[in-house]
Amino acid sequence: MENESPYQPPASAPPPVPTGGMLEPSSLRVFGILHLILAGIGVIFGISSFFAQQTNAFFIKSGDPAFEAQVRYMEEVHWVSVMTGIFMLVLAGLLLVAGIKLVRSRPDGVTWSNRYAWTSIATKVVSLVITVAVLLPAMRRMLGGMMPAPSGMPPGSAAAFSNIMQIVISVSTVAGPIISCVYPALALFFLSRPRVKEWANR
Repeated sequence: MENESPYQPPASAPPPVPTGGMLEPSSLRVFGILHLILAGIGVIFGISSFFAQQTNAFFIKSGDPAFEAQVRYMEEVHWVSVMTGIFMLVLAGLLLVAGIKLVRSRPDGVTWSNRYAWTSIATKVVSLVITVAVLLPAMRRMLGGMMPAPSGMPPGSAAAFSNIMQIVISVSTVAGPIISCVYPALALFFLSRPRVKEWANR
């Protein structure tokens, strides 16, 4: 038997055997981490909303002319703060479950993320309706009873100043629920891509 020539190139390695697996989309891990971060923030703000009204009362001076207006406002919208806290805790729970499953590469994490997203959007719609129907009228009544005209302003300008402040506060209050829909909408969009669906249904 002839010896193999040292100048003969080594035989090429056999091609790798396909495993049939599918790489996990990177968006899953990203949203999993974001879900967990937002879940922690939601728990903190959800619990604090239950005590916000009572805490604010400590910073109101009973001798202040605006005291009664602020107290009436807090009593009127207390149930809204409780409802908001419940919404935040429910959404935080959904985010926590979805985030853990996505970080652990569980296919049903996509399903839980979609449940969170649709629930979040639904609560934002409810919050927007309550803001327009309840919060804004109560806020206008409070501002009307507690906001004096700035010093040096002509007396006839007091009403105009109050109206401007009410418009600014109203716009910022209504914009809150709308802006907060951005994250769940992004989660729905990126976690509904064909590659993500294919990975989740593999």
